[in-house]
Amino acid sequence: MRYFFLIILTFSLSIESTDLEFKEGDEFLANKFETIALFFYKSDATRVDIARDLSFSIHDFMTYGAVDQRDIYKIKRGETFILKDSYRDGDIFEVNLKSSRTSREKFFVLSEDLKNSSITLITEDS
Repeated sequence: MRYFFLIILTFSLSIESTDLEFKEGDEFLANKFETIALFFYKSDATRVDIARDLSFSIHDFMTYGAVDQRDIYKIKRGETFILKDSYRDGDIFEVNLKSSRTSREKFFVLSEDLKNSSITLITEDS
């Protein structure tokens, strides 16, 4: 009987879970200060993504996934960005940031950070 309830609970949670899919051309608006970390280099974003997947302790993560703070840009409230290209099967996106606060336009973002942040989808490119 216990296994029956466990199966029903697992099945109901899998039906109600909505997995957000991001695709190239989507435009987003940041709702809060410092919502998402954007990486200057694709290699930094790849290293952090791999470290999140494979690290077993905080020491492993800090050893392998450390990125220089000067190579990260935190999005401010009200800034918009567009997803351009996807890498590593959609785990990493190239982003064009529309901001007057920085002269750089091309950044990289992790899709996991997009899922766990407070952003609003403005336009969806089909």
